[in-house]
Amino acid sequence: MDKRLLTVIKKELKRIFTDRRLIFTTMILPAVSIFVMYSLMGNMIDTRTSDVEAYVGNMIVVNAPESFLNYAEEAAFTNVIHIKTGSASEINGYKDEIINGDLELLMIFDENFDSKVENYEQPNIQRYYNDVEDYSYEARYKIDNFLTTYEENLLGERIGSLSAVNVFDLNRGVEMDALKDNQKAAGKGLSILFPMLIAIFLFSGAMSVGPDMIAGEKERGTMATLLVTPVKRETLAMGKVIALAVVAVVSSLSSFIGIIASMPSAGSMFAEDGVNMAALQFGVKEYAYLALIMVTLVSLYVSVVCMVSIMSKSIKEANTYMAPIYMLVMVSGFTTMFADGSVPIYRMLIPVYGSVIALKNLFAFELTTKMVLYTCGSSIFFAALMVYGIKILFNNEKVMFSK
Repeated sequence: MDKRLLTVIKKELKRIFTDRRLIFTTMILPAVSIFVMYSLMGNMIDTRTSDVEAYVGNMIVVNAPESFLNYAEEAAFTNVIHIKTGSASEINGYKDEIINGDLELLMIFDENFDSKVENYEQPNIQRYYNDVEDYSYEARYKIDNFLTTYEENLLGERIGSLSAVNVFDLNRGVEMDALKDNQKAAGKGLSILFPMLIAIFLFSGAMSVGPDMIAGEKERGTMATLLVTPVKRETLAMGKVIALAVVAVVSSLSSFIGIIASMPSAGSMFAEDGVNMAALQFGVKEYAYLALIMVTLVSLYVSVVCMVSIMSKSIKEANTYMAPIYMLVMVSGFTTMFADGSVPIYRMLIPVYGSVIALKNLFAFELTTKMVLYTCGSSIFFAALMVYGIKILFNNEKVMFSK
C-alpha cells in the first residue's frame, strides 16, 4: 500500500480519534442512548403488560341470572373480575362510565334468562367494553373466555354430560402441538427490527463524520492546501474514503453493542410469547456473513456520503443533501420490517434494500450463499462506481475550489 495513502488515513483518523466530543457523539453516545432507550422501553412494556393482566376489573351485570352468578362463584371468576348487579334503568349511565374509563364491562342478560335456556330458547347477552382502555380490553378477553366455559356448563346440565355429544378429542395425550425450530423462532423476532436498525446505524455513522471530512475542509479552506501538496488527488480521495469507512464501522459497532446489551431487558419487544432468546446461537458462517454484509454496505454508504460531501460547498449544504438520502435508507428498512424474507433473488441486487433483506434472512437462519453474493456484489459494484466518480470529482477544479 502507498505510504502516502497510509499517511492520509492516519491523519484523518487522528483528527477524529483525538477529538473527545466527536468520540463521545459518534462512538459512545449511540451505544449508551440505545441501551437506555430499549432497556426502558422493554421494562415499561413488561411492567404495563403485567399490570394489565393482573388488574381486577369491575363489571356491571343487568338481569343477572342465578346460573351465571353461581357458576362465576364456583369457577372463582369473581377473583378475576368484580361482578356487581345493576339496574336496567341505569344502562346509559353504565355506558358513560365505560367511555370515561371508570367501568370495564357491562353485561345485559335477557330477562328470564335461565328459563329460556331450559325451554331451548336462545336468550341474548349484550356485552359492552372500551377497546381504547387497556383494562377494559383485557376484561373483555377474560369474560369472553369465561362465557365459553359458562355455555359449556349450561349445555352439560341440559344433556347430562358434554361427553355424550363429543365426536372426537383433539390432541389427547399430546403435551406440545406447536413444532418449531427454537433458534429460528428466536431469530424471527430479531429479523423484524434488527436489519432496519443496522442499516440506519451504519448510515448514521458515516453521515455524522463524512460531511466534515471533505465539505468541512472546503468550507475552512484547508482542502485547497491539501490539493497543492505532492500527494496525488486519488490518494487523498481514497485516504478520506477509507478513514470514513473505519469510523462508520466503529460507530455502527457501538450502536450494535448497545442493542445487544439491552436485549435482556428489551427481549419482549423482539421475541414472540414463549420464545427463548437464549436459543439464538450464531455460528462462524453467520458471523462471517454478517460482517461481509455490513462491510460492503458501509462501503456503499461511505462512497455516497463522500460523493455528496465533495459536491457541497459547506457542511450545512452537505447535510441538506444528505437528508433525502437518509430518508431513502429509512424507507428501505421500514418496507422490509414485516415483509417476508423470501423475495425474488433479483431484488437482492437493489442497493440497501437487498442488504436489509439479506440481514433479515440472516437472523431468520434462511440466508444462502447465493443471496450473500448477490447483495454484497451489488453493494461493491455501486460503491466502486461512486469511488470512480469521487476520483473524477477530486480532479475537477471547479468542484474542489467552488465557493
